[in-house]
Amino acid sequence: MVIKRIPKRIMLREKAQFLSIVLLVAIASMAYALFSITVRNIDENYKAFIENQNQEDGNFITSLPVDIKYLESKYNLKVEERLMVDYSEDNKTIRVFSISKQINKPFVSLGNMPHKGEILIDPNFFKKHQYKIGDTIKIANKNFIISGIFYLPDYIYIIKNDQDFLPDSEHFGIAAMNEEDLKTIAKVFPYHYYMFKGNLKDIDSFKSDVNQKWGLLKFVSRSENPRITFAEIKIDSVKRSTLPISLFVIFMSSVILFIVMRRLINNMHAEIGTLYSLGYSDKEVIKVFMHLPIYIWLIGSIFGSVLGFIEAIPFSTFFRAYFALPVVKNVYPISELFIAMFLPGVFILSSGYVAIKRFFKLTIVEMLHGVDEIKFNKLPRLSFLDKFSFQNRIMFKYGVRHFAREAVLVVGVIFSTILLMYGLSAKNAVIDAINKVYEKNFEYKYMYILNSISTHTELNFKKYKVEPFNFQAFETKNGNFNIVIYGIEKNSNMVKLFDERGARIEVNSGFVITRPLAQKLNAKEGQEIELKNKFDGKKYKLKVGKIADIPVGNQGFMDINEFNKIFGFEKGSFIGLYSDTPVQIPKQMLFDAQDKNYMIETLKGSAVTLQKSIEVLGLISAILALLIIYVLSGLAITENKKNIGILKMLGFKEKQIFKMILGFNSYSFAIGFLLGIPLSKFTMNQLMSSATKNTDISLTLDLSWQSVVGCFVVLAATYILSRYLVRRKVAKVMPVDILKEQID
Repeated sequence: MVIKRIPKRIMLREKAQFLSIVLLVAIASMAYALFSITVRNIDENYKAFIENQNQEDGNFITSLPVDIKYLESKYNLKVEERLMVDYSEDNKTIRVFSISKQINKPFVSLGNMPHKGEILIDPNFFKKHQYKIGDTIKIANKNFIISGIFYLPDYIYIIKNDQDFLPDSEHFGIAAMNEEDLKTIAKVFPYHYYMFKGNLKDIDSFKSDVNQKWGLLKFVSRSENPRITFAEIKIDSVKRSTLPISLFVIFMSSVILFIVMRRLINNMHAEIGTLYSLGYSDKEVIKVFMHLPIYIWLIGSIFGSVLGFIEAIPFSTFFRAYFALPVVKNVYPISELFIAMFLPGVFILSSGYVAIKRFFKLTIVEMLHGVDEIKFNKLPRLSFLDKFSFQNRIMFKYGVRHFAREAVLVVGVIFSTILLMYGLSAKNAVIDAINKVYEKNFEYKYMYILNSISTHTELNFKKYKVEPFNFQAFETKNGNFNIVIYGIEKNSNMVKLFDERGARIEVNSGFVITRPLAQKLNAKEGQEIELKNKFDGKKYKLKVGKIADIPVGNQGFMDINEFNKIFGFEKGSFIGLYSDTPVQIPKQMLFDAQDKNYMIETLKGSAVTLQKSIEVLGLISAILALLIIYVLSGLAITENKKNIGILKMLGFKEKQIFKMILGFNSYSFAIGFLLGIPLSKFTMNQLMSSATKNTDISLTLDLSWQSVVGCFVVLAATYILSRYLVRRKVAKVMPVDILKEQID
């Protein structure tokens, strides 16, 4: 039947518009398929990995060797010691572990478990430095043969220090070897590292017991370990964002399809009237026109789902490398593909049906007249526009008349702005935080942490320019997050604190907390906060004296003498040193040593890896903006061909006609961008608050003028490109063709 050919003819005639909608549907399906398949793959492999390799429930470090049998018997735990040593050379650090047998067992994905004189390397460090199985690596002047690639369940997120933002495989990696080999390269172990598995019912009692008997230096439960929790947080954040992003793109596609369908059907009012006169019923005509959304849905969703499935394989590989997660099992994502294909159909078919059904509610006279003419007659006269020129009056009337279309454009630009601003601000926030914290606030070059808190009279630091410091770890009253309080010298030259106005804060003004900590506690100057010591369980009430403008970290600072007095340490006690030059400290007394320049370069190098994510976000936001603007602008040109032809006959130039028909889009674009900036700030704060609520890292994303300008340049370029593509359509509209159509 001839009537069945109508949908195909319409799609071929308006192929640019329908292709754009198909692409939007494909992007939505692809986004859902890509992220949901990737997340499920990673999630199931992660769960299998930590179960098979017996991931720890926590770890602790002591000054003296503990009685493992005593702890296992008293607290119903499995406890295992693991040797660990850091070896640094040529600005690279490799952390070598002994191979554990019960807890945190290594998973070898390639090669074999090491024998004597052999070593395992983590996959990221292995790949970054282009090693091969059988290659030789020198550690502490001894050669070891690389026997394989391995993964550790407690080092899924491979970072050197707890406060590091991102992994940096160029400068840091992990390795494993037999205990006998490890003892040959590290003659002295200044501390003892233990892992435990089991449910600790009374953590405070356990820590107090260990501290009294063997000197507890550090205790980290599984939920506080950034090398575990960061991976879980990132997986969870991708899970939460997958459906909303996909639904938004589908919703935008559906709204645009609704507008396109309504305009197309209205433009065909004469043809539809003819079909009625030939005896076709409402049901038959609706059935034919419903082929349009069906074709769009099937083509877009199938193409997008298949593309998402194909891309999910390398994307999963990239994610696993980022998290250092092996492939433990194969995952078959049937349900994810099903949802990716059929979810767009619910919205697309519904919007198409509503658009068609609305037209068929009109009377025959209204159908023959056309909805646009009826709507135009009902519009009130906009008398305030009379003072504008003819071109501007027409432009504003078109904008008001097609308010829904302009609203969709505004929402699309807002979404693209938020997406792009988040990407740009994330990179800037990390770099700015690094510069501010490590170059303005912390002016030391080296930091040394000893394995005990005392006056350390046995050490002589007179020839060095050093400042002693002390610290203790605390948790909030409700146990939501951890806080580290530092005791520093009253007039410290190594740690400098400033308020929001840039004025110097002295620690003799009382207890000073960082800005992110104040935000998390909702604390103000003069307010008391309740804290519990993580080592001995004692509770304290501290009054906030000042709030320091440090953008990262849940930290507090006070005078070291006041610190020792409040927390019960001997006068003059300290656990660490800040220094401008390297300090010679006996290895048996040293718990950790950090080079600030190394940390800065590592963090900045890590921040560069954000560039790929930012480029992806920028590309997605630009494509979405381009498609939305192009479809809506192209629709305006298509439905105003007759008016464009008449204006050309009246002598108006293409530039003038373009301004009258689509000039209001520039205002909509500007409104969308301006609204998107504050909404970006709100959205980013919510995202960062959600992402860091269970961690000891607080990062605020501020909108810099560079990110705002960068966002505007990208979106403006996209807008100009879409305008250029649409403007070519105006040039193709010929008055002669319009006259021929009228005669026909």
